[in-house]
Amino acid sequence: MLAGALALVTATVALCLQGSQISRRFFAGLISIAVTLSVFTVFAWAATAIVGVASLPLIWALIMLAILFALRLYRELQSPPRDEQG
Repeated sequence: MLAGALALVTATVALCLQGSQISRRFFAGLISIAVTLSVFTVFAWAATAIVGVASLPLIWALIMLAILFALRLYRELQSPPRDEQG
């Protein structure tokens, strides 16, 4: 529940700061954190619902997948759109 609440707060902050002149890197970081926490929350819930009590290796596998997903999303959001490239 904490990860879901943090995802909601991070997404809200990103939306509030979107109109202001913040760096693209900071905005990409906020969005990648919000999406990753949301996805991690869903996967963690599914793991506990299926297994009953998630085993430690399964929890670490979910954490590693969430980190890899966050890094990939951050790199994708950080690059400028194709029409802005020179």
